[in-house]
Amino acid sequence: MIISHTYKYVYVEFPQTGSSTVAKELMSNYDGKRILFKHAQYHEFIKQATEDEKSYYSFSAIRNPMDVVVSTYFKTLTDHDGFLNNRVKHGKWLRRIAMPLKRKLTGKDVIKNNRTFEEYFMKYYKLPYSAWSIMDHKKLDRVMRFEHLADDFAEAVKEMGVGLIRPLPVFNRTDKKEKHFTDYFESARAKACAVKVFGPYMSEWGYEFPKLWDIKEMPSQALYDLVNIGRKFYWKFLR
Repeated sequence: MIISHTYKYVYVEFPQTGSSTVAKELMSNYDGKRILFKHAQYHEFIKQATEDEKSYYSFSAIRNPMDVVVSTYFKTLTDHDGFLNNRVKHGKWLRRIAMPLKRKLTGKDVIKNNRTFEEYFMKYYKLPYSAWSIMDHKKLDRVMRFEHLADDFAEAVKEMGVGLIRPLPVFNRTDKKEKHFTDYFESARAKACAVKVFGPYMSEWGYEFPKLWDIKEMPSQALYDLVNIGRKFYWKFLR
């Protein structure tokens, strides 16, 4: 998380949304300083913030979940930057133990069996997808989109009352994708599964499936809402 007492903003670093690039730019050119830890949530900031800090301009980013999952697959398959063995340094003990273990076991399976993306997706994504953006993002002043991050960053800087010093640098995309992320969902079965898994979250954040998929009906919100009860408890108290 990045904060500036000069420009009165707080930036929530949400994973896989170009957050490292944005954080570096804020610290280099907008008097940003790190606070808490990299992927701290906004409610964690609010718990220890002063009354003045609670009024700071707040922003973060989000990304199409289908793109996130495709990117995660390639990070797993190639062990990008030691992805499978990266330590989790912050958070509760459950998160520090469970996340690295899950990555290692998944990576061992994917690499050993040379699983295709569809095999990986169908095996590891069965429940409705969600992420901790559902905790606090709607309370923020702006949620940038990874898909047009540079433009949204410029708007965020403008809204906080600061002139844009330079365009956001081109950030490093860490995956090895050779085609658009939607094209990795090739079979009819994978597309149907994608609608069930991603549909509720995408609807909540205004993302759409490709028109060529010709979706007749979106899945029910009921299961999504149900599983999110447990997820919110984890993200708030156990993460």
